[in-house]
Amino acid sequence: MKDLKDKIALVTGGVSGIGQATALRFAREGAHIVLVDVNENGLKDTAEKIEAFGRKALPVRTDVSRREEVEEMSRKALGEFGRVDILMNNAAVALFAEIKDTGLSDWEWIMNINLWGSIYPLHYLLPQMVERKSGHIINVASWAGILGTPSCGAYTTAKFGLVGMSEVLRAELRRFGIGVTAVCPGIVKTNIMNVAKMKGYREEFREKAKMLGNTPERVAKKIVRAVKKNRALVLTDFAIFAFHAKRLSPALGRLITLMWLKLSHQAKEETQDSGS
Repeated sequence: MKDLKDKIALVTGGVSGIGQATALRFAREGAHIVLVDVNENGLKDTAEKIEAFGRKALPVRTDVSRREEVEEMSRKALGEFGRVDILMNNAAVALFAEIKDTGLSDWEWIMNINLWGSIYPLHYLLPQMVERKSGHIINVASWAGILGTPSCGAYTTAKFGLVGMSEVLRAELRRFGIGVTAVCPGIVKTNIMNVAKMKGYREEFREKAKMLGNTPERVAKKIVRAVKKNRALVLTDFAIFAFHAKRLSPALGRLITLMWLKLSHQAKEETQDSGS
């Protein structure tokens, strides 16, 4: 998809971070945008920024973890534009917790948004791409989707699922002319870090992680380039190192995982594992 002019891009989690930065870059490239998020004020503000580029914006408040809301959102998008050329599954939440401290309600919260929140839009919007034999799907995962990440077990599980789904989709949809890209950035300075839930970790862990982050605009630039060149995988920052280290040596990958575990344990609450 070399030319994005007048393409229709639907972006979930589109009012902040990577989602907003990519939506705005798509608009600068000439695309019209369907903005999907639960933040109504953010939808309005971001839609105005898109329209300032002379592009159309359709803001649709949607909780992507609720199938009926995604179905209605998809109906509105297709009703307004007749098609969706680019589907960007970006909505996500985060939880810092060891798996032993992760309750079933935590698992459901993470999986419903981070995994089902990508499956639902795909289910309702993929058929029209297959019928037209055209389109591109972007699944925003994480470096935690390519390397086991202690302190983020539920998040890692969902992101590994997205990467695996992307690999399968890319193989299956090639004959229909549909591209698929998995995006695995390192830590990015987005709102997800500010609102992440924490169980068993001191606040300093969040602050240290935020200091390591890069800008969403840099990731957005790589995503748009990947759509144009139909690249299978987008990596940034630490994810580049993690990906190649694990491929070079599984033992090295395990060592990195243990190093992250040690780092995260430095921010464990004193009442937890005090003897370790």
